[in-house]
Amino acid sequence: HKKTIRPQPIEFLTTIAERQPTLLKENVSYLRDMLDTVFKLMIDINDEIDEKWGNPKDPAQIKEEVDEDPVVLGKEVIDRLCASVGGETMLPLVCILVENTIQNDDDWRFKNAGLSAFSQIGEYVDNIEQIKDMIPTVVEH
Repeated sequence: HKKTIRPQPIEFLTTIAERQPTLLKENVSYLRDMLDTVFKLMIDINDEIDEKWGNPKDPAQIKEEVDEDPVVLGKEVIDRLCASVGGETMLPLVCILVENTIQNDDDWRFKNAGLSAFSQIGEYVDNIEQIKDMIPTVVEH
């Protein structure tokens, strides 16, 4: 039951952030904690690769399965937070978490979470300087 319940509080907090983005802009430590929780959720997946990975779904079908896939849910939450709180606030926080997770060579799920999260922030980059330090790290992985 733990895995089915965990996304609900994240969805609730994301909805609040969308409706009241200044609450998180004014309390970056709370936003950092929320992102940390999202990354933990994205990492908490089965460590065995199943056949679904070899046959990705049509993006139109993915929307229906957000609640079932922690990585898809995490990417959606990051996207929604970037859209509501803004890239200026979110990019540095996401970049730190991405940097930390992709450095983990012991468990592929960390790299997967980090690279998946990084893939969501591209549209919020107004100036390449905001992420230029991350590019070599991401390309390396």
